[in-house]
Amino acid sequence: MLRKDETGHREGRDRMILVRVKMRGTLEEASGRREGELAFPGDVDVGRVVQRLIDDHGEGLGKRLLDPVLRSPLPNALILLNGVEINNLEGLRTAVGDGDILTFLSITHGG
Repeated sequence: MLRKDETGHREGRDRMILVRVKMRGTLEEASGRREGELAFPGDVDVGRVVQRLIDDHGEGLGKRLLDPVLRSPLPNALILLNGVEINNLEGLRTAVGDGDILTFLSITHGG
């Protein structure tokens, strides 16, 4: 059974972290969803959420989200955790908590 600590977050070894994900721009089209929720057992960071999104939504999303050379989403997307850009935090290693909202905004490059 999951209990909540004094801050309202779930605790215990069986706890699940529930993350709300919002996709905007071309990432919404590539994922086929505007919003959704992902559940993770135990601790999770932004990088793990990104990998799960690609695993769940396939190569189409991976091609739009990940830079082909760097294999990172940072050149192609602005990623916000609860409204704060993750590069102002700990980048892809930023911890994500239960109930947090990750927003992915596609960045359009000219050429």
